[in-house]
Amino acid sequence: MLNIKLRVRNLVKKYGTSNPFHLSKDLNIKIIHAPLPHNIRGFLVRVLRCKYIILNDELCYEAQKITVCHEIGHARMHEGYGYYLHADRTYYVPCRREREANEYALHLLSYSSDMDCDAISRVIAEKQPEPHEVHRILGMMMAT
Repeated sequence: MLNIKLRVRNLVKKYGTSNPFHLSKDLNIKIIHAPLPHNIRGFLVRVLRCKYIILNDELCYEAQKITVCHEIGHARMHEGYGYYLHADRTYYVPCRREREANEYALHLLSYSSDMDCDAISRVIAEKQPEPHEVHRILGMMMAT
């Protein structure tokens, strides 16, 4: 079983930042803003050994930040896979990799000072956060 909280803490400690945009640069993951269909927030791809996070250029700052955190989770835990996020599912897709990426995003966001961390703190205090609650909180944060 993955200790996602520890992985995030080690990442933040190693790079001295929890800012997902700075982390993606430190991890050599390029972020590209592109006009995507409204139902896709972003996705992670690997092309010729280079990783890219493609973000929907219509996302607000908070939605970009959450999406990048989620995609960094995929990049760090699910090597070799490609992922995309549907707006109509707002991060809850009932599969292990998506749950792990959501939990990773939540732990990474808990270090952030410009997000509402009260709800995040309650959920990450649990050893295994309930996936529907993680999904609800990320969706709520994205809506603001």
